[in-house]
Amino acid sequence: WYQRRVREAVVSTQSTGRNQDYRDIFTKMRFDNDETNTLKNCDIVVWIGDLNYRVSEEEMTGEEIRNLAEKWEIGPLLRHDQLREQRNKHLVFEEFVEDTINFMPTYKYNPGTDKFDTSEKCRAPAWCDRILWKSNTVLKCEDYRSHPIHKLSDHKPVSAVLLVQTRVVDIPKKQVILDEILKNLDRIANDSLPQAALNRTELMFDGVKYLEAQEQPITLQNTGTDLFEFEFIPKLEDRSICAPWLHIEPQKGIVDPGNVMIINFTVYIDNKGLKTIGEDRKLDEILVLHLVNGKDYFISVSGYLVQTSFGKKITDLVRMTDPVRKQNLLVDIDQAVDGIVLDKESPVALNIPKELWRIVDYLYQNALFEEELFAVRGSPIDIGAVRDAVDTDGPIRVSSIHSVAESLILFLDSFPEPVIPYEHYPMCLEHCTHFANSKRTLRSINFSHRNVFKYVCAFLREILTHAERNRANPKFLSQVFGDVLLKPQLPEAGNVAKSTSKKRSLFVYQFLTNDYDE
Repeated sequence: WYQRRVREAVVSTQSTGRNQDYRDIFTKMRFDNDETNTLKNCDIVVWIGDLNYRVSEEEMTGEEIRNLAEKWEIGPLLRHDQLREQRNKHLVFEEFVEDTINFMPTYKYNPGTDKFDTSEKCRAPAWCDRILWKSNTVLKCEDYRSHPIHKLSDHKPVSAVLLVQTRVVDIPKKQVILDEILKNLDRIANDSLPQAALNRTELMFDGVKYLEAQEQPITLQNTGTDLFEFEFIPKLEDRSICAPWLHIEPQKGIVDPGNVMIINFTVYIDNKGLKTIGEDRKLDEILVLHLVNGKDYFISVSGYLVQTSFGKKITDLVRMTDPVRKQNLLVDIDQAVDGIVLDKESPVALNIPKELWRIVDYLYQNALFEEELFAVRGSPIDIGAVRDAVDTDGPIRVSSIHSVAESLILFLDSFPEPVIPYEHYPMCLEHCTHFANSKRTLRSINFSHRNVFKYVCAFLREILTHAERNRANPKFLSQVFGDVLLKPQLPEAGNVAKSTSKKRSLFVYQFLTNDYDE
């Protein structure tokens, strides 16, 4: 339905202007800013308004029109009604219908009375107010009248009672049909869904060691008739598809009908992964394997990390008198941290972690004259051997001294709280060029962390005393150990990261080029 109230051209001789007003409205009206949704598309249009068509005064004067109207002789007046004349000429409202007019002209009255206009202009009576309609369905007018009782305006309002035949939806029948359609659509959709099978959905990694990869495969088979595409996707509210200690290859791919894709899952725990593993050392992850336009499969990955000194707090390591894998576990739980028994006699049993001493002592005994120390990468197998040796108190046996050097850097970098604690980091950067202030800042650091820093710097100074043979450079060593001993609590990037890295290096440089002992 569309209802339009409109006042069009005023002067009785301007039928052409009124016709144009109608055409403008009918052709230009749009719904919902849709160029295709016009009045022509409506099933029913009811046009209600002061259309301002008058009784033509070409053959009758205004006085004659008034006299006939006052005598209720409306037949002669309607024969000269401008709207009828224009419609008969097919110039306006061509498809519209109007019921028979059996009421007095609706215009123009003295407001508050039933008397036609007696003002200076003395307008002739006319049927300005009209109701017309066009319909694509059955429509019947039950009543079309004016309401002279209303005298507020100089017009008399008109009304029409229209009976319209409309379509009624059979709700129960509609629901039956809709259910049937949905069933058919579901069947079609299920038939077209990718069909896949996994040989297993649970992976258990036993005894995972730090920096030692374990790998297990899963086979993904296409059991359908069409190829499908798969990918691993993040769980809800996650940004990555898996924990940093887990690697998946491939993470996405296409499998042809009848073919099998082997997906490899590798657990590799480095220093970044260590920080995401709890004190219980349990590995626990749920992966979402998504078939594009298909279902999701959930793969469980679990396991545990073998006990290691790498990744433990300095304050815990100095209280462990035995290697981490040789601790007596048959003690009161209150005396243990992360399953490791602590020395009962003293809150601090060692000046520095014994593991740090073992690695540095090995380098002291075997590497003081080695060139490019800390510049050459070590062997992963050798680094694993160093790890096992310090965790079990076994002998260090390696093929390359550089593997032990890299193990030292990895060990220092693995502490959850850096050697220079986060709270002292800003002050160290501030005093990085002033040795006296740097020493004062170092004294404010807790005993165990300060000892580790002093011990490492003393060892590096010892290396530098043999620079003629090992070609050691204090600037290079400061750069390497500056980014290990001092670390920001939040990630840095761009120019900020470059600036702070230089300051970290300068801070360490002060302690490599100056003798320091409290």
